[in-house]
Amino acid sequence: MSLRGELLEGASFLWRHPVLRALTLLLSAFIFLTHGLDDVLIYHVRLNLDGTDSTVGLVLSVAAAGTLLGSLTVAPLRRRLGFGATWSGSVALAGVAVAVLGSARTVPVVAALAAGYLGAVAVGAICSLSLRQEVTPNRLLGRVTSVFWATHYALGPAGAAVVTWGAELYGVPLVCLLAGGGIILLALAGLATPVRHACPG
Repeated sequence: MSLRGELLEGASFLWRHPVLRALTLLLSAFIFLTHGLDDVLIYHVRLNLDGTDSTVGLVLSVAAAGTLLGSLTVAPLRRRLGFGATWSGSVALAGVAVAVLGSARTVPVVAALAAGYLGAVAVGAICSLSLRQEVTPNRLLGRVTSVFWATHYALGPAGAAVVTWGAELYGVPLVCLLAGGGIILLALAGLATPVRHACPG
């Protein structure tokens, strides 16, 4: 089979699976809203909080610790709450953190919110990645994975441009509030799709 044929087979499986189809659409919008947030965070620390390169490094280090902590909580959360609640809940928490982050006026608060955001993102990401591998036949895993990543990252550059442009033009607080609100809406939308009742198999 040609490369084009293999990718089409992966896309077909992805589209026919109700949970993966919903996740792909939701994550495409999520990536659009969040792809530029690292730049906005650094911009906020440097310009609005008068931080130095060392300050930025400290904030990003604390944020990375949030990723680690979030990663450690995924398994028990998913066992207790199920996939749908864990995924949607983590996305909602990420949205709240982003919405508040732009108005935070001290470096420790910004660092804590960034850690909360990345921790929540880690929970949602590990959930979605694990489920995709659980429900995809082994022979299709590479093809489905390629299409999955290519599809929902396609809007990332455009989203980064919009978010960073908005932060420069209208300020970080408003952009973070809008992006965070959009993320929360995505979490709620997920509860109205097959994601809510997703399970392996």
